[in-house]
Amino acid sequence: MGFDVENFGLGLLTGWATAYGVYRARHRIGAAVRAVRGQVQSAQSFATQNADNRYVTDMVRWAENSHLAGRFANLSDLLVEPRFIAPPPLIQPPNEDFMHDVFHVVPLIHDHPYLHAPYNLETLSLDDLGAGDRMIALLGRPGSGRTTALIALLLRSLGQIHFEQPVDRVQQRSDDEDAALTDKQRAVRVKERLTIEQRAKERLAEERGTAFDGAETQAGVPLLNRLMPVYVHLADLDPAAAEFGKTIDPAEPLLRAVQRQVGRVTASTIPRRLYERLERGQALLLVDGYDDLPEAERAARLVWLQALLHEYPQNFYVVVGPVAGYGSLTRLGLTPVFLRPWTDLDCQRAADNWARAWPRLAAKGRQAAPEVDAAIIERAKNNNRALLPFDLTLKIWSNYASDAAVPGTEGWLRGLLTRHLPADQSLDSILKPLTQTAALELDTGYITPAQVEAFFAGQPAAIISDSDEELEAEPDEPAAKGKPARKGDGDKDKKEEISAATRFLNLLRRSRLLVRCAGGRYRFAHPFITAYLGSLAVKDSPNLLTEKAALPAWNQAIAYAALHTPVEAAARARLASPPDILHAHALDIAHWLAYAGADASWRVPYLKYLGNLLIAPSQFPHLRERAAAALLTTRDRNAIVVFRQALRSPEPHLRQLAALGLGAIGDPDTVTDITPLLDDDDADTQLAAGLALGAVGTDTALEALVDAFTQGSEQLRQAVAETFAAIPEEGYPILYDAIQDQDMMLRRAAVFGLRRVKTGWALIAIYRAFLEDTQWYVRSAAQIAFQELQYGGDVGIKSYPPVDHLPWLAEWAAQRGENLPAGEGAHQMLMRALQEGEPEIRELAAAVIGQMGLASVSTALYGALRDPQAHIRSIVHRALSNLELQMGKPLPAPA
Repeated sequence: MGFDVENFGLGLLTGWATAYGVYRARHRIGAAVRAVRGQVQSAQSFATQNADNRYVTDMVRWAENSHLAGRFANLSDLLVEPRFIAPPPLIQPPNEDFMHDVFHVVPLIHDHPYLHAPYNLETLSLDDLGAGDRMIALLGRPGSGRTTALIALLLRSLGQIHFEQPVDRVQQRSDDEDAALTDKQRAVRVKERLTIEQRAKERLAEERGTAFDGAETQAGVPLLNRLMPVYVHLADLDPAAAEFGKTIDPAEPLLRAVQRQVGRVTASTIPRRLYERLERGQALLLVDGYDDLPEAERAARLVWLQALLHEYPQNFYVVVGPVAGYGSLTRLGLTPVFLRPWTDLDCQRAADNWARAWPRLAAKGRQAAPEVDAAIIERAKNNNRALLPFDLTLKIWSNYASDAAVPGTEGWLRGLLTRHLPADQSLDSILKPLTQTAALELDTGYITPAQVEAFFAGQPAAIISDSDEELEAEPDEPAAKGKPARKGDGDKDKKEEISAATRFLNLLRRSRLLVRCAGGRYRFAHPFITAYLGSLAVKDSPNLLTEKAALPAWNQAIAYAALHTPVEAAARARLASPPDILHAHALDIAHWLAYAGADASWRVPYLKYLGNLLIAPSQFPHLRERAAAALLTTRDRNAIVVFRQALRSPEPHLRQLAALGLGAIGDPDTVTDITPLLDDDDADTQLAAGLALGAVGTDTALEALVDAFTQGSEQLRQAVAETFAAIPEEGYPILYDAIQDQDMMLRRAAVFGLRRVKTGWALIAIYRAFLEDTQWYVRSAAQIAFQELQYGGDVGIKSYPPVDHLPWLAEWAAQRGENLPAGEGAHQMLMRALQEGEPEIRELAAAVIGQMGLASVSTALYGALRDPQAHIRSIVHRALSNLELQMGKPLPAPA
């Protein structure tokens, strides 16, 4: 792939003239960072351009290979577009003009994300991330694809990836009609479309009270394409003990980590360029691995990150973090955004991408592999709900390779390990040291050569294949794909001096199963590889398993242990421990059950526990939502029984959760259970039923949806229209026809669906509705949609304002003859509002404390759990839940 200077924007070739030595000599890097002003300079030297091209080439090569199948295929050939969920808007006083999102009925439980996974929530694209705050915490569960999303940002910023739109029957029909026209007729049609677009822009400018500039463009070069991408894993940093910003520039550890990623020549030229970009605020800093670090090292890395943010605040930062315990990142000023779990369409795209790449990916030498049989592709697309992207990738790979020695997840994992090893290296022969090494990483965070030497004391060296004992290579000289780099014809005596431990480490490094970190330490290439191998360390040790199950670092390992070992004792211990606000101690083991055998003795009692948590009378709504999400995490079909029981509840919120849960399972037999709720007395339950039928997606479900689309309430019609926008094959034609229907309410609903489609024909349909529809009610919806499409709407991620900037709190304080103080004083005023305010004020105060993660006033929340109004108690409980999720530490459940 060539380097596209224009697509890289105003960026990497901007003048980098300041020498690295100048920056190294400074006591403190400049106090003010200059704004980005320059255009690409025409007078740059050939040497500078050549060095910049080398950096881009090295980073693209590194990024394309830095994924699970990096030895075999480029990431851009397999990548599914990552999407992101913004944090909910900060709660505000009621506003009659506010339009509620129809997806407000879908709970967002990010540590159990499969309840919201199949629904067409509003999401952000890679480019949208650049339209908001410049300091972002990218949050998700391990295995959800956070690192892949970071690398996708890097490749996107370099113009290396583009995502195909789904198959669109409406566009195909339009293209076929265009193809049947003569050149003259086609030119007339194109001119007509351009005229409609210009007229719509003129009308919109008139409505907005602005002058239309025919030369204006919708957007310039996206911000991400104007920045220099820099990726760093926090395990690759070796920050010094001195205080950053006073005696040590925090960019120095970053620079050293970047130099290890690129070739020698690039490493020698990058320092001054990186410093210049940082100083100008023109870097996209992608920081990975925070929750991969051992607990003891996280504080030091946060100090480094805080210093970097302070010294270079104008750059764009994306820092990966966990869904539980991300408050340490938001306290640095990072705005949280959550990685969206894969939808059915994403899973299908993944299977199709792998199928297209398979002849090259599975090639033997120069001999391409046969194409994947269509029946195998379809099999890979089935039964993928509640699978992490990591697990789904292994499933697809195993299906296409047909090499799993045992069925299910364990066969996929063993297949992954075997494919990475040389053909003459048996996995079983090195499984014991692999297991010991993984357990060491889980316990200490890293692997050291000295510790591996101890494992091999007395072990026969023959367990490591002779073909790989020469696999040592410098880390900045990557081997060709699938072909390990070897030393020259070395001295045979020297070869014999290489210890079994060194050969073992070399084997794993060159097989891409192990990566080198700062300080001569190692870690496995993916934490789930560590987890599976670590699970084998407790296979025959029930007491050790129970002991490790209490350690957070071992959580996924214990989940994988359920593949081959009874974990009932550990599960009982979790359930017997004192409950926390989130009931995380008990709900986390739903992840274990997803891997356990069908005959696991604790399966039925645990499902009964979750069912009771869901349907218990007087239950906090947020706990119900979490119980429903955990039921889906288990991947147990018996959850249908629980949700069917909940459908009969007189409590509307419980019926909503039941409908959404059944929709998320996607069983065709549940359509008859869900459909009657389209006529429920509760409007939100109707919405939940409509969304759930779309998630089931069978012909019968879609027929019921069409009836709701034509006969339902206005809000239900909008929900159905936005659901159709996520079903290209069947939904797009329905929306195309609806926007031309005689029913005004149907046309208005169709506008909201077309707003989510983002295709050429959908835009033209919105233009026409805005300009030509006879009903103002339809035109007003089209204007909102067109304005959002034309000017971007409220895209991007925005941080919450400080407490002392909340108008309602300032007004409440003024009513008491007081000013709203700044800083911590505002937090105290918020606590007073919670304790002394009217019901509406108490609701606002409790919700804001939770959303902002204000742990300093959490004691007041516990007092508010005794509020006389049940609705306020529910909001208070949700606020405490948000606090626990951000802190990552258990808060005691109320008695």
